[in-house]
Amino acid sequence: MLIVFGLSLICVLLVMPAVGRRQTGAVPMFKGTGGQWKKNYGRRAFLKLGVALAGAGVLAYTGADEAIESFHSGTLRNALTDRFSGLVKPIGERYWFGNWGMVAALDAWVRSNAFSRWGRANFEAMVVGLPVLWTLQRGLGANRPSSDDGSPRWRPMKAANSASGHAFIAAVPWLTLARRNNLVPVKQGARIASVLTGWSRLNDRKHYVSQIILGWTIAWNAVSAVADDEAEKLSKVRISEPEAED
Repeated sequence: MLIVFGLSLICVLLVMPAVGRRQTGAVPMFKGTGGQWKKNYGRRAFLKLGVALAGAGVLAYTGADEAIESFHSGTLRNALTDRFSGLVKPIGERYWFGNWGMVAALDAWVRSNAFSRWGRANFEAMVVGLPVLWTLQRGLGANRPSSDDGSPRWRPMKAANSASGHAFIAAVPWLTLARRNNLVPVKQGARIASVLTGWSRLNDRKHYVSQIILGWTIAWNAVSAVADDEAEKLSKVRISEPEAED
């Protein structure tokens, strides 16, 4: 964890070149959170989440969740998948929220560069998405595959595993990168990478596919809300800048 924080600090302060504040449209932390929340909890985002919930419900109540988990554990899981899972699982640990929070603070108050703006977008996406994640985790109340009864069916308030937190936290930076980069190979690679930590939870028997889908969808909605809000801010900054003299 300390290594992650240290490397992030170095990238903000020493490695990446900084640019002018007016060019980035940077504002104090949490100043734009209201607009991001409005987008994340708007009709379009809830429609996407509703589709994901419907799909998750089908997987949970038709036995598909258990069938997929059983097939993966009995046929696909091996020493190699366990090693790879051990590599990608840490990307979804909770301390990343604190790390991106530190980067966001540096971007707002110290200096701004490509890395700090990416990290700030990650933090903002987590801020707007976490309430949805926590609500579904506890509200639906499903269990893990490795729990005593191992049922993916929803039993409100009985457990807190209905949406994968690791899938959410790990997907945010990759999806943010995909939104901020115009190179097709980078965009597609980042999108593929965004599901790997979620897959690791299936491999480790910690979440069903339906729970991974929900965690990833919450991340997608949150990243989209922040990206749309950021695009609006940048457009306003460019409009307000005086035209260069001939």
